[in-house]
Amino acid sequence: MSHAPRILVVDADISYVSRLQVEATTAGAAQLIHAAPAAVEGVLAGAPIDAAVIDLDAEDDANADVVGDIERRFDGVPVIGVTSRADDARIASACHLGVSAILAKPFDLTSLLAMLRMPASDAGFNGTCGAVPTAQLLTLHCSAGHDGVLHLRVAATANRPERRGSVFLEGGQPVHATAGGLVGADAVQAMLTWPDAEATWISGVVRSARTIIGRWEGLLAGNAPRSHDAAEVDRMVAVAHPEVVEKLARLAQTPDVLGAFLLRHAEVVAGRCVPSLDEQLAGRALCRLAHVFFDVEAQPNAGAQGEIQAVVGDVRLVLDRIGPLAAGFQVGVVVRQAAPVCKSLRRLLRQIDSAFARVTNVQEPPRREDARPPHAGRPRVPAVA
Repeated sequence: MSHAPRILVVDADISYVSRLQVEATTAGAAQLIHAAPAAVEGVLAGAPIDAAVIDLDAEDDANADVVGDIERRFDGVPVIGVTSRADDARIASACHLGVSAILAKPFDLTSLLAMLRMPASDAGFNGTCGAVPTAQLLTLHCSAGHDGVLHLRVAATANRPERRGSVFLEGGQPVHATAGGLVGADAVQAMLTWPDAEATWISGVVRSARTIIGRWEGLLAGNAPRSHDAAEVDRMVAVAHPEVVEKLARLAQTPDVLGAFLLRHAEVVAGRCVPSLDEQLAGRALCRLAHVFFDVEAQPNAGAQGEIQAVVGDVRLVLDRIGPLAAGFQVGVVVRQAAPVCKSLRRLLRQIDSAFARVTNVQEPPRREDARPPHAGRPRVPAVA
């Protein structure tokens, strides 16, 4: 859109629309026309519109009438759904209405215009999962770093009621999922088994609940097609895992170490800590730090393999990658804030790492920190006080 777009906003709530109208007028970025659902037909009889916004919190029948009127008069006009609560029912309604994107209230004019500039949802990966597995569809959106919702629906049969579910993504990472009574990773795993599901992708920022912790690679690892290389990594992990866990227990007994955990794809798979620490809270903190580590490592010229540290109160969190890159393992350590990350700690970390190297029968080249002072040449994120 080279000109300032005319956007019809159909919502009974005038408060946020008035704010957006002031923003649009001040910036000269758009012209917003507000209308209650009952007055849409009269507005559409006037000048053409470039886009429409509808309230998904309204009744489905009323929204269907509005969308029908828009499509009859202006073919191809994008319709964006907005909602104060992006639950599975709202997502299903958005799919039924054929909206091109979804936004959570409150939102600003910049977010709305960004949604209008995005490709239409039918340029994505809509369709039936009989030909393209659900895991592959989800992988495509995750690897592309998309924001939005992948909604799945399986039609009812004589022996089974209709099933539907949604996976919510932020920056390509699944953060929430629902499927019937299931939520989080359990919901994703259930949906990955649904045959011939009708899949619809809706772009947008919905600020959903957080029920999934961990990288998408780990979430989908058990459902991805198995290559020879992946099978070899699994073999290495199975052989090395007992020794790794044993050395992790030794690491947890090191002076000034309050806890030691093994993570895979940013999820804790083993570990222990002193009684004075809440084990679940410590594990969750390291999971979040692992996400930051992955994001920093993905930056251009960030370099591979290194550690990240964060200071919170009187404890320091240290996270370091170990093992083959494809396996996605990390060791997370909680130490006293005042304690130096000493050579003995790094030596134990390297011993854990070497458990994988011995399985491959390949001598790995020394890491940079083995030949340099502890803080030299390694990607860093400033400690969080």
